[in-house]
Amino acid sequence: MPTPLKLLILEDNTFDAELEVGRLQAAGYDCDWKQVQTREEFEASLDRPEFELILADYNLPNFDGLSALSLLRERGLEIPFVLISGTLGEERAIESLKAGATDYVMKERLERLAPVVTRALNDRLERANRNAAQQALRDAHRRLQALSVRLLQVEETERRRIARELHDGIGQLLTAVKLRLAGLNPSSADYGPRRGECVAAIDDALEQVRRVSRDLRPSQLDDLGLLAALRSHLDQQASSAGFKPNFMHEGVPQRLAAEIETTCFRIAQEALTNIARHAQASEVWVTLAGTEEELRLEVRDNGRGFDVAAARLRATAGSSMGLLSMEERATLAGGRLAIDSALSRETRLSLTLPLVRAGAEQV
Repeated sequence: MPTPLKLLILEDNTFDAELEVGRLQAAGYDCDWKQVQTREEFEASLDRPEFELILADYNLPNFDGLSALSLLRERGLEIPFVLISGTLGEERAIESLKAGATDYVMKERLERLAPVVTRALNDRLERANRNAAQQALRDAHRRLQALSVRLLQVEETERRRIARELHDGIGQLLTAVKLRLAGLNPSSADYGPRRGECVAAIDDALEQVRRVSRDLRPSQLDDLGLLAALRSHLDQQASSAGFKPNFMHEGVPQRLAAEIETTCFRIAQEALTNIARHAQASEVWVTLAGTEEELRLEVRDNGRGFDVAAARLRATAGSSMGLLSMEERATLAGGRLAIDSALSRETRLSLTLPLVRAGAEQV
């Protein structure tokens, strides 16, 4: 099947241009080509660079191939550029390659044109792939830096929160209990009521300890597994935020590898926290499904939605890191995370994790 090729030819001789196209068509290229002869026509063509390759005659009456190459490079265009010449000496050939030409072909040896073009297009594809990989690496590095900074901020914020709760809540309760106990007199008339107040205060302190512990890591996740922990957390968030919870599951083993359970729970926890804070949803659906090879989580709400791309940019810039945190958790566990949302539309989070059962042999 012919290979499509968009071609710009800088050539004042139409017969030579047709001969070059014929060589490429014989080699299996389906050429969509345009011939230009002057500097003005060449510059106009560069204004809309829709070409995959440029063939340029080295010598033209009022223009030349090296000048055309210079114009191309000035615009920062990475289009393969092949010089065609009938009298290109070795020194000029080296000069053209140093100037950035992809290659050169002599007019009396046009049989070299197709291999040269194939190599040029392959080099361009490899360069594009390499640039894309380097850009992805730079993006990942920026995200990692942003996450590292955010991790330190979150750690300090969490430390302050726990310290404040211990001091202002539990600490003050226990201090009050201590003072009341110190003033108790078993023979006094108010001994019974004051003793009851102390017991109630101790119960309150214990409940606060349980809440702090549950926020750090829910005991159901360790004791009962992912399903119980997810159901419990969904109910808690629904009670707090006022939305209707829907929880469905199918084919999920009772216990999974600790890494999978933790990753799935934390991503669901972050998603539900975002819903409670921002979505203004009246109903939320959490679905967990297992197959032989993977675990799938879906969190969906009927709230006001958001611009995913804009949220990701804000996160990369160091703002709210919830989105990047979820993506990094999924990636580190070998999974895939997708978020589908838009303003004034429902939000759907989909997570897929490789299903490794607890105690399974790791290779």
